Amino acid sequence: MKREPAEQNKPLIGLVNLKGFVFDGDDEWKDGKIYDPKNGKTYSCYMKFEDESKKRLKIRGFVGISLLGRTTYWTPVKD
Repeated sequence: MKREPAEQNKPLIGLVNLKGFVFDGDDEWKDGKIYDPKNGKTYSCYMKFEDESKKRLKIRGFVGISLLGRTTYWTPVKD
């Protein structure tokens, strides 16, 4: 697994891979960065809730503009 030189000696457990977000006051966090430990690269990123119940978080990492990127969805773990 290739990782950025500063991150290569750190364990994956506890690794910060989302940082620097600013809440826009409505429903989106923007201007953040997401680190992909699989390829060792850091991308621009934004996050927002997809529905009113706030149970589905859309996370979009991209290069340059958000059209050139990848999206993942996070949902809470049920107890």
